[in-house]
Amino acid sequence: MKLTLKQSGHLKADLAIVDANIRTMNPSQPLVQAVAIKKNRILKVGTNQEIRTLIGKDTKVLSLNGKTVVPGLIDTHIHVADFGRCLMWLDVSDTKSIKELQALLREKARQTSAEKWIVGRGWNENSFKEKRFPTIDDLDEAAPSNPVILYHGAAYICATNSKAIALAGVTSKTAAPTSGTIDKTATGELTGIFRGNATNLVWQVVVEPSLEELADATALACQKVVESGITSIDWIILQENELTLIQTLHRQGKLPIRVNVIVPYELLKCASGFMSNDPLRLRLGGAIIFADGYLDSKTAALKRPYSDDQNNQGKMNLCQKELASSVRQVLLLGLQPVIHAMGDKAVETTLKIIEQSVEKVRFRIEQAAVLNRELVKRLSMQDVAVSVQPKMIHTEFDVWSATEHLGVERAKWLHPLKTLLTEGIKVAGGSDCPMEPLNPLLGIREAVARESYPEQRLTVEEALRMYTLDAAYCSAEESVKGSIEEGKLADLAVLSANPLEVPTLQISEISAEIVVVDGQVIHSKH
Repeated sequence: MKLTLKQSGHLKADLAIVDANIRTMNPSQPLVQAVAIKKNRILKVGTNQEIRTLIGKDTKVLSLNGKTVVPGLIDTHIHVADFGRCLMWLDVSDTKSIKELQALLREKARQTSAEKWIVGRGWNENSFKEKRFPTIDDLDEAAPSNPVILYHGAAYICATNSKAIALAGVTSKTAAPTSGTIDKTATGELTGIFRGNATNLVWQVVVEPSLEELADATALACQKVVESGITSIDWIILQENELTLIQTLHRQGKLPIRVNVIVPYELLKCASGFMSNDPLRLRLGGAIIFADGYLDSKTAALKRPYSDDQNNQGKMNLCQKELASSVRQVLLLGLQPVIHAMGDKAVETTLKIIEQSVEKVRFRIEQAAVLNRELVKRLSMQDVAVSVQPKMIHTEFDVWSATEHLGVERAKWLHPLKTLLTEGIKVAGGSDCPMEPLNPLLGIREAVARESYPEQRLTVEEALRMYTLDAAYCSAEESVKGSIEEGKLADLAVLSANPLEVPTLQISEISAEIVVVDGQVIHSKH
């Protein structure tokens, strides 16, 4: 319920923030000095003088000396349980030599019981003094009693030791799978390096953490989310046990943020018993349907072949009839259809279904990566939101060679964010963590400082809106969150600097100093 000024006149705030630079994301009142909060709602926004009239003897006051305040940030695409798993891993990203890597691994092995897996990530041979990959012998020397798998920091490569290879049943005679390589010495011996799909030969035998271990790690991941200034997430689950995990954490009070659960279509039956007694904090909101694949693997469905692979147009996972049937099933359950459609053929097929729908529902397209002028025009005529991960755009161009895959003309229409916004299409931002870094300010920086086709760069204000009001729109929650307005949920983040004033490349260095959810300070650096 939205509080009116008449109603709020006799109320005193529980929390007041004054002397601040508050970017409300409300177009009719974009910048204010102060905000008053009562219980879990915003009571009033305005000048310092207006808010001070609502301060009573029990009001907690935060005087920020001009610090920037924004609505609680929203991540529309994150895999929290996987993020938790990664937090359990050994971080070797800062190692500058094989010896440094061995030292970290040796210490991890000392803390780990024998025969238990050690998983890590982040090494890069270009950062090593030795300028080479770690070998079986290197890893065996540091961790002789544990199976070890360490993933590269920037490529689809892993380094393994003897115990890991033995458990995987891989020998020098093992054939590499399609799109994979098993490195060998000149004499045909295994080096311990697996590339591409060959990494799965070892990963498939890695023992999963127990549910208790995963719960602890996921709770830590949630805390990391809070510390980044994020107050709401769209948690895209990958496994059935995550549904139980989420509800357990909620009951234990270990979900400090708002969670909108998005379940894969294949797990819809498993989600039928999902319950929440507080839908503003936890709800099952949508189901994701994969219409096609991804650009990096050339499985995104295109209308014309890939420029560097003329016999390949990618692949639709579902024909139009099958996709329409899946969407109907999602709608029957009262959930939002979230359709992963990356290639222009997949986007076109998705749009046909949206255009034919008579349901009053906000459709959501995940990625909508390869577009053209006609598709953008059709998108602008529907109640649809596009969810993207700006850091992934950088990866598509710089790591996965999108221009070579698509050709220059199509690459110009790869994630045309500025064009989408100009046409009035709502675009929401996420991280795809742990595949990409969690930091939402990094996502904002990437959208503003985009190097590939800079005509698609956004302003800081536009990029910030992707993580606030337009992100709330994406899940049809813009009436309760996404901006700092009277009557909306009291979710806020106090930033260490104003993203509109610092040099563009320094935006990602901004941190969240204070985070408020439901009117309660749940994180403070001070």
